Amino acid sequence: MTKIAIIMISKIRKQLLPLLFLMAVVLYIAPSCQKENPDPNGNETDPLAALKSYTYAIMNDIYYWYKGVPKNIDAKPIKTIQAYFDTLVVPEDRWSWMMTGAQYLSSETGIVETYGISIGQPIEYYKDYTLRVRYVHPNSPMSDNNVKRGYQLSHINGIPVSTLISNGTYYTIYAQKTNSFTFIDHSNKSYTFTATAREVSTRSYLKTMVITPAEYSGLPYNVGYYHYLSFKAGMLDDINNAMSTFKSAGIKELILDLRYNGGGDSRATTLLANYIAPASADKKLLARREHNDKYSSWDSDVQTQTIIERINGSLDLNRLFILTTKGTASASEVILNGLKPLMTVVHIGSTTYGKPNGMYVLPYPDGNYDSPQFVFLPICFFSVNSTGYGHYVDGIVPDHYRPDDLYHDFGLQEDWVKSVLQYIAIGSFPPLPPLGQGAPSAAPANRLTAPEDAPDYGVYKTRLPK
Repeated sequence: MTKIAIIMISKIRKQLLPLLFLMAVVLYIAPSCQKENPDPNGNETDPLAALKSYTYAIMNDIYYWYKGVPKNIDAKPIKTIQAYFDTLVVPEDRWSWMMTGAQYLSSETGIVETYGISIGQPIEYYKDYTLRVRYVHPNSPMSDNNVKRGYQLSHINGIPVSTLISNGTYYTIYAQKTNSFTFIDHSNKSYTFTATAREVSTRSYLKTMVITPAEYSGLPYNVGYYHYLSFKAGMLDDINNAMSTFKSAGIKELILDLRYNGGGDSRATTLLANYIAPASADKKLLARREHNDKYSSWDSDVQTQTIIERINGSLDLNRLFILTTKGTASASEVILNGLKPLMTVVHIGSTTYGKPNGMYVLPYPDGNYDSPQFVFLPICFFSVNSTGYGHYVDGIVPDHYRPDDLYHDFGLQEDWVKSVLQYIAIGSFPPLPPLGQGAPSAAPANRLTAPEDAPDYGVYKTRLPK
């Protein structure tokens, strides 16, 4: 084990791991320079030895399935740390992952080079394989060109997107820094423009809205709508500002839209729950972590529990409506699962992703969160609510199913929002939307992989207890 790994492990255990893995020096050489260099005695050395030792140490200690980690892997021939990490992940684990330090820092700041849209297909229910805009980031190349949710992307550089998908070049072409895009708007009018990807500071939310009885007939009071996209610890003011708006408006019902929220940091999760949970839930358990048998004593530690602490500005809600899809994962599921026993929650949409567990953020070098070379996010615990429920590996099934409406922008005309408002007004949901709104196709070859198809989708991360 490296000295770095020993420092990390000493924080999470009082005893050291066996001295078998001790190493005298810590050496990092970037994966792009992974040539084996001969030592003075002519023996081949592994430039990633220290990093592999650190990885092996954490996967055999705090990793939830440490007992199943392979013990006899010949690490030396493995040329990248990603490949080595993958060999240690047990078959039942579809959630653990790692990334470079640069990727971690980018995810924390929200600054990425992008065109600024997310694309999806209304395949579920509608059987429509056209490409539709799921959402648009403000102040991005796409928002500059007035692209809206629900617009259809038909061509890139004059080539039909169906052709690019079927021949496997869609993402390669889309990743080019400059492209020509053709969209069909809500009025079925086509327009083309050229855009260049640039750095965009993406926010943690997409929309905050107060809906009044004057805007929707039959509402007994103001209703809040908050489309929260990612639990970012560095953007807690996004939550503070939205809740301040809702508090000032005196809302009694909140529509929390988590349909594309793949999770994030536990600090943002806790803050949002503290604003939403009712007074009757104050000081009650939202979630607790279940660790492996080495750390089972942590399960009852207050540092590994999320306790509701209502704060100045907390809302006083009659009900909470939560909107989900398969893109709703991890920290989003913790909010849904944790609040259900504590207040009236109406869950609408489709079954969630199914990531009932979380990771401790383990940077390399150890403790270096400011400029890590790598960050490891192995599953270290399952998150359960106050009733003990939490191993929903197949997702959480909604109370009322509705397909995602990719044909309208977020607002009063979007099916889910409109449906919730009707439910609040008259106590029943409308029928499911009619079919045939788009251009149905029965060609699975035209299916585009979505973000939630990625093996590393979904994050509920936190730092080690002190």
